[in-house]
Amino acid sequence: MVHPARGPDGRSQPGPDGGAVTAVTDISGRPPRPSRVPDVIEVCLVAAVGLSALLVHDVPYLLHHPFWVDEAWVADSVRASIGLTPSLSSSTPAGWTYLLRLVPFGGEQRLRLVPLAFAALTAAAGYLFGRELRLTRYTTGILTGAAALLSPALLVRNDLKQYTAEAFACLVLWVLVARIGNEWRRWRLVAIAATASIGMLFANTVILVGVAAMASLALECLVKRRFRRLAEVAAASVGMLAVGLAIYAAVIRPRITSYLAAYWDPYYVPTRSWSAAVSFVNLRLHQLAPYMGFRSLGVDAALALAGIAALIWLRRFALAALLPVMLVVVIAASAAGRYPFGELRTSTFWLVAVPLVMAVAVAAAGHWAARINRWAPVVITAVALAVWVPATGAYIRSHHIPNEDVRAEVAYLDSHFRRGDIVIVNYGASYGFAYYYPVNPSFPAGHGPNAHLVAYPHAPWIVMTVRAPAAIAHAVATARAKIAAEPGGTRGRIWIIRSHPGRGEYDVWRRDLARGHVTVIWVGRDPILLYRP
Repeated sequence: MVHPARGPDGRSQPGPDGGAVTAVTDISGRPPRPSRVPDVIEVCLVAAVGLSALLVHDVPYLLHHPFWVDEAWVADSVRASIGLTPSLSSSTPAGWTYLLRLVPFGGEQRLRLVPLAFAALTAAAGYLFGRELRLTRYTTGILTGAAALLSPALLVRNDLKQYTAEAFACLVLWVLVARIGNEWRRWRLVAIAATASIGMLFANTVILVGVAAMASLALECLVKRRFRRLAEVAAASVGMLAVGLAIYAAVIRPRITSYLAAYWDPYYVPTRSWSAAVSFVNLRLHQLAPYMGFRSLGVDAALALAGIAALIWLRRFALAALLPVMLVVVIAASAAGRYPFGELRTSTFWLVAVPLVMAVAVAAAGHWAARINRWAPVVITAVALAVWVPATGAYIRSHHIPNEDVRAEVAYLDSHFRRGDIVIVNYGASYGFAYYYPVNPSFPAGHGPNAHLVAYPHAPWIVMTVRAPAAIAHAVATARAKIAAEPGGTRGRIWIIRSHPGRGEYDVWRRDLARGHVTVIWVGRDPILLYRP
């Protein structure tokens, strides 16, 4: 609870800026004892909220389910030379990708522990955000921590990509904005600028949140007529943008391929007319509504607006503006062709902020109700959790990773391959094959999402192909020629590993394999083919 601090005469004491100093009280109404020792209960609550990620995410599933194609090319970075990591990982931030090399345990799929760790850190950051609001002690942090922990957008992010790190970076900036709202310090402003710029090495979208954070702080300075602070915000913003631009030019932009740009094109806000832009944004928001909390855009928006109104009542103007401004920034970035708006994965970072703001509305209600009964915040928190957990229950321990099992094909091949056999690997399976097959691959430059192909120059029995019909026909002809060139080649066999086919690709395979005998062996999501010319 928050009450004006009063002097011996009972009057409110002015703060250094002329405003009243506020004193924080616990649920009993007693002010906490001044101490530099961390609150043991609070430390335990932060740890409990973060570690709860191990319960709401199915960890055994993460460590056993095989990588699908988008994960596989990221996983391949740990098999490639460390200098190749930045370009091979493509749209995944370089710093985040280097973290994968530090995971010491967990088996072949252990790399997914990195996004899981960031999911846990996001929940912990949610708790710390509530703590910085300085409302009812403990319960506010529990509400905001649970909001982040059980955010549907975060619960479905279990695959090997950086989106949970983007959510964590976003909430870190929310915490920093809340802290500078409690006590203005230049180093806290520098911390926001540094997190939003240098953090791009681990989470590209953090710069968008940083821009929104600086704009929100500037708006608060204007509202409160703090013009000296406004100048400090402007200076910090210039530094943030300069560092961010340098990182973008040196590290991020060189790895943007034409393939990726074309893939994300449907998610860029159209600029041909205002009506087209509004229609596009409205459609994407309705599609994302189930991942904001309550599956209805109207309900989600109403609760978020209630949280914003509560922040305005608390005179937390920067925090009140942060979510709306953040949405404006991401929409503008999408219109500029720099951010795919409305795609679930890339929207994770700002979707997590929606239930966070909803939780503020509940926490504020508990704060007001404490004036009537000191246990009211506990009751309101319990009721809110009783509603929030079932509302998000369908996403808890979800299994949303695509089912592409190149691992099973590789395992079968490895146990049945014999001297003289040839292996053909299609493009969709090539990245998974490169990760699971024991022979070390190389990654020459080539057309594709990450501008690299998989090759085995020191393993002539492996033939790689891309999706073009001519390439598939050439791969089959090459495999036949290799078998024919071997002594007793008529007894040779051709193994075909396929996954994630392109449009019409399997029809091409059927046509090119029609001249021989094909045995279909079901070992996973896609069967392995044994072809005898």
